[in-house]
Amino acid sequence: MVVLLSMNIPLHWHTEPLLLISLLFAGWAYAVGAGPLRARIAPPGTPFPVGKAVMFYAGLVINYLAVGSPLDQFGEDYLFSVHMVQHLLIVYVTPPLLLLGVPWWMADAVLSRRWVKRLVTPFVHPAVCCLAFLLVFSMWHLPELYEAALRNRPIHILEHAMIFFTALQMWWLFISPSRVLPPCSYPARLLCAFFLTVGHMPILGLLSFSENPLYRTYELAPRIIDGFDAMQDQILGGAIMEGVAVLVSVGLVGWSLWGWMRDDERRAVKIERAAKIAATPSRPVTPQE
Repeated sequence: MVVLLSMNIPLHWHTEPLLLISLLFAGWAYAVGAGPLRARIAPPGTPFPVGKAVMFYAGLVINYLAVGSPLDQFGEDYLFSVHMVQHLLIVYVTPPLLLLGVPWWMADAVLSRRWVKRLVTPFVHPAVCCLAFLLVFSMWHLPELYEAALRNRPIHILEHAMIFFTALQMWWLFISPSRVLPPCSYPARLLCAFFLTVGHMPILGLLSFSENPLYRTYELAPRIIDGFDAMQDQILGGAIMEGVAVLVSVGLVGWSLWGWMRDDERRAVKIERAAKIAATPSRPVTPQE
């Protein structure tokens, strides 16, 4: 296939105040927490978390590239498969980077407040996280809502916000940075990873095996790749999303099993040590001692 991308297509970078203010505020809040406030909220002597800061700010940058770069323009106006790549970044790249970038003491400085913990706790229950993510992700890929988001910018922003925050909920189950609200148990993680794999199948099957294009926008869009029609684009988008979703879910299953076995081994070693200490007779103390 010969790519027919024309230099006459203007490349648009989004500069909406809501997007820029949100990203800048998140970056500023992290810098303040990891810098000037670190002495108040972190254990004494805690250094600046350089590695975690790199991950956090990388998450912010990738988030902007996903929704603010010309990638968003090509996903909205030309190719469904590009829109799926955009959603992959929002779901599987940005949220884990942000969570891995937050030190536990920074997260707990907020979550240890009683009213905050009470407010957040229901939203990080495993059943709520899995159902919310699967329902929101599937709902926004139904033709009616998907087309509404393409035609209306505020609806499109709402779509991406809902997908991002429910993805953040889902990832919290596995890599929560908090000790107040830690990741869920290993059995629950395995169940969640399984349901995430199965739960994607209906909407991904609809995308991949539909006889006709589901989205009118892409059916009428100018073909910017020679010989690549709307149906092929839709099948490719579904295959990309399904392949990545399955790989991530299988990876989470394997990682959870490994963590479970590692914790069991550590627990067995502690029990064995305690048993040896208990079985060791204590030496009587003589009067000279």
